[in-house]
Amino acid sequence: MLSLAISTVFYICVGLVAVGLAGTSALARSPSPLTTAMNETHRAAASSVISVGALLATASVLLTSILGVSRMAYAMAKRNDIPQALSRLHPKHKTPYYSIWITGGLMTVLVIIIDLSKAVAISTFALLFYYSLANISAFRLKVEKRQYPQLVPILGAASCLALLIFIFFASPTAWIIGSAGLISGLIYYIARNNIRS
Repeated sequence: MLSLAISTVFYICVGLVAVGLAGTSALARSPSPLTTAMNETHRAAASSVISVGALLATASVLLTSILGVSRMAYAMAKRNDIPQALSRLHPKHKTPYYSIWITGGLMTVLVIIIDLSKAVAISTFALLFYYSLANISAFRLKVEKRQYPQLVPILGAASCLALLIFIFFASPTAWIIGSAGLISGLIYYIARNNIRS
């Protein structure tokens, strides 16, 4: 919670400085808002540092996404919800390398096919939907199984749903593609369970 609070303060401060330097209209049009804001200082070295930092941050987020999604695919394969080949572990490193390679490959293809901003919006939609469900599930836990007060999942679900509404107005395409993915996944899950039974 402390790291989240500190990060929030830093984000707000950086946002205020960026708006003060470049203005909201210039930042809204820019594919790299922080670099645009830094260009207003007319210091090329500082702009280069910001660009390199943004690339490193994007790479780290992409890496954690690949690792996170690949582990979900691994868990689903272990449960036999998706092909079991994705649960295969590397003989030496004991990592789900099939799942990592396939997930990384799919993400690369998506970024090439779809505009990067749309790919990010779709990914954000999926994460917010997942977190909304997790918070709603936590809210429905029995009292003896709760680790936090009931207010925490209420605030979590409310904030996730508010951000989902914001994404709907900012990028309707993310909602359409994300919803199509969820519906197709649900159809696959129901069909697979019917085949098993």
